[in-house]
Parts: sequence; C-alpha cells; structure tokens
Amino acid sequence: MSTTPWQGRDDGPGAIHTRWHHMVYAGQKETGEEAQSLAVLGFDSHEGTIRSHGRPGAAEGPDRLRHALAQLAFHGANVVHDRGDIAVDGHHLEEAQAEAGRRIVEAVRDHRMTLVLGGGHETTYAGYLGLAASGRLDGVRTWGVVSFDTHLGTAQEPQPTATTVFDQIARAERKAGREFRYVALGISEADNTRARFEHAERIGARYLKDTQLREADLPEAEAWLDERLQELEVVYLSVDLDALPGETAPGVSAPATLGVPLFVVERLARRVARTGKVTVLDVVGLVPRLDLDERTARAGARLIHWITADGFDRPAADASSETARPLLAERQRHLDSGTVDPGGTTPTAQPVTQAAPGADTASAR
Repeated sequence: MSTTPWQGRDDGPGAIHTRWHHMVYAGQKETGEEAQSLAVLGFDSHEGTIRSHGRPGAAEGPDRLRHALAQLAFHGANVVHDRGDIAVDGHHLEEAQAEAGRRIVEAVRDHRMTLVLGGGHETTYAGYLGLAASGRLDGVRTWGVVSFDTHLGTAQEPQPTATTVFDQIARAERKAGREFRYVALGISEADNTRARFEHAERIGARYLKDTQLREADLPEAEAWLDERLQELEVVYLSVDLDALPGETAPGVSAPATLGVPLFVVERLARRVARTGKVTVLDVVGLVPRLDLDERTARAGARLIHWITADGFDRPAADASSETARPLLAERQRHLDSGTVDPGGTTPTAQPVTQAAPGADTASAR
C-alpha cells in the first residue's frame, strides 16, 4: 500500500464542501452502491510509446491525474471506487494488457462507468479487452470507440505499440463478428502518413481533422458527431491529451503544434457522455516529467470532471436548492457512513511480468 494521491483541500465539514478526494473509497466496496458508482483503474505503461519511438514517462500519469482530479469540487452523489493500478514490468506490455483487461472486466460488470487512467494510448487496448470480455457487448448490434487524438492509431506493426491500438481492436472485432465503428476527432494530417489514412478507410474509420475543429466549427462538428453516435449502442470514449494544443497540454510525448482547443474537446466529449452510452472512459498520454505547471494533468482532470458530470447527470454547482438538496443529502449519507476515505491509501500498482495461466494475448500481437 502507498500513500494516496487522493489528497486535497478540506474547506469544512459537510456535503457542501465536498471535493473529489472526499468521495473516493479506496479498497473494500460498499455493497449495493457499485451499480451507480464510478470505478477508477490505472495502467502504468509507456512501453507502447517507447515501441513507437516516443518519449517515455506516461507510466507516471495515473497518479498525477488522480492528484489533479482530487482538488476539484464534486457536485454529484455517487462514490468513486479506486481499484488500483496495473504496471508494465520491463517490456511485458501484452501480458499487462491482458491482466488489466481482467481487472477491467470486474469494474465494468460492477459499476455504471469505468475510468481507466493511462499510460500511453496502448491503455485503450487494455480497456477494450476488459469491455469485450465483460459481457457488456453481448447482443449489441453496433458499438464503437470515440477517440480524441492527433494520431489515427491504425499503424500495422509486428508488435503492439501506442499507434496500433485501433487496428488491433478492428481485427479483434472482425474475428468476434460484431459491428464496430471507430470515430476519431482531432486527426492531424502532418502526423499521419498516407498509409495510415488508407488503412483507416479500410477499417471504416470516420474522422474529423484538427483543422475542422475550431470553435467556429462546433455546430457542424456536433451535428456530424450526433449522426455517428446514433448508430452506436455502447461507446468507449478515449481522450489522448496530445489532441489538445501544445500550450494547453505540454506534458505529452509529442505536443500538438495545432491541436483542438480544450473548449471544443470539452463540448464534444460532454455530448458523447450525455448519450448515456459511455461504459468505459480512458484518459491517456500524460507525461508528468514533461508537464509545465501541471497544465496537462489539470486539463485531463477537468475533462474527466466534465465527462463524468454528464455521464452521471450531476447538476451544476449553482443548481437550484430544490435540485441540489437530494444530492447533498445522499452525499452526506456517504460522508457520514464512513464510505469515503479522504486520507487513506490506494492499492499499489502490481507489475505484470508474464501472462497468467490461460491468458489469450494472441489478438494483441
């Protein structure tokens, strides 16, 4: 066990002063509360980024995102269950993805939404493994990933990297016989070769480029996104922080020269969350050692705050007393019951050095 990153200001007693760190219950789950709660897991990995010749450090991202999130005010009633981290030991990425997938299966089955903190974009394949094995996609006609990223993630390489993830998912879904859609927002022409665009077309990707996502473009982008979302019954939402402008998110392996403004990412991501279809959310790409004034971590935390607010129908901070009163009462119940542990611990990341018996990592290769 290690000291928790879930620490922050304590402005006073009672539900009206609640911040995220107050609502975290790290460890034993409260029976009966999981179905309406948020699960948090970390994937401590930069192996995929290293394999794609990027700068390391994303393995340190999960705890920095937790710490940034801990400071923010909390306006809902659901508790937050931190289920710990999976760490990649050495170069054993595929084994760690398989183990993380098994842990995510439990989270998806038990919770309304699962938040996976990366880690490089190889985190998304671990999240996919968990979602696919959870049973949540059984009987679903069409589901998809909505991804904010500069890169298409459709590289075809001899081994998995941070840039192969959507090719991997598309191949696995063809094998499973399910209808899969890949929707990408913020793609940079300068950062993707012709080969990757052609392969994206082959797997049926739909995308908007960073040049199509200025604030003035929002009405058209929202209408375009709504059409894509109507086709989907289940959504995996992925946010790579390198989709943001470099001045907003300097703490990533490859800061964007242009990027998509935070306001635009927020508006579109919240639109996805409001559908009620988001089962898994990941936020990836943070490299704390490259961050400046924690700008990237804070941007990631704000996006998590907004997305989960809409995913859980949390009211605004200045909602009417009539709207806020029942939520405050429910939040106070959690505070009084000892469910939350604002000064506790979070499970130490468990490094994975080899696949567990029976693990199937073939589709990740």
